[in-house]
Amino acid sequence: MYISRLLHEFLLLIVIFYVYKIQSEEILYDTIVCFGDSNSDTGNVYNLTNSKWPIAPPYEKGRFSNGPIWIEKLGISNLMNYAYGGATTDNNLVQGYTAFNLMVPGIRQQITTYKNITDFNKISFNRTIYIIWAGGNDYSFNISLSPSSVVKSLINGINDFIQIGAKHLLIVDQPPI
Repeated sequence: MYISRLLHEFLLLIVIFYVYKIQSEEILYDTIVCFGDSNSDTGNVYNLTNSKWPIAPPYEKGRFSNGPIWIEKLGISNLMNYAYGGATTDNNLVQGYTAFNLMVPGIRQQITTYKNITDFNKISFNRTIYIIWAGGNDYSFNISLSPSSVVKSLINGINDFIQIGAKHLLIVDQPPI
């Protein structure tokens, strides 16, 4: 347990170093656009369930955590978050669900929503980081899935970003240990 906590903290530290230039403390990005599951959800499921899930306490303000989650600790105030607890990489591969058996958008569907509502002429791709954290729920909802199908689904999401002009991507597919 102690080792897994250290590993989790070490990975968070790597992400923080990636987002900041250590030598000048200048923030590399002024915008985070996040897609994912409960590891990144800052309240989308909470809103979907009319403030009924996740339950507080022990969870805080719609997070699947007892406090702020990792993307909120990066110190970047412009956060566009499309993540939903229970999301899979693509609902066409395996449907994701949250509490009360409600369907939630998968990563590909979250990306489609983002693409449909965003004016890309107003995006500074040099100052925006796109983050995907997903994959674990795919196996929870369908244990017979092959790893290659989940990876292919993540690659399709990455290609969606490349097509719109994204330059900075962070992809995480390992659940917290």
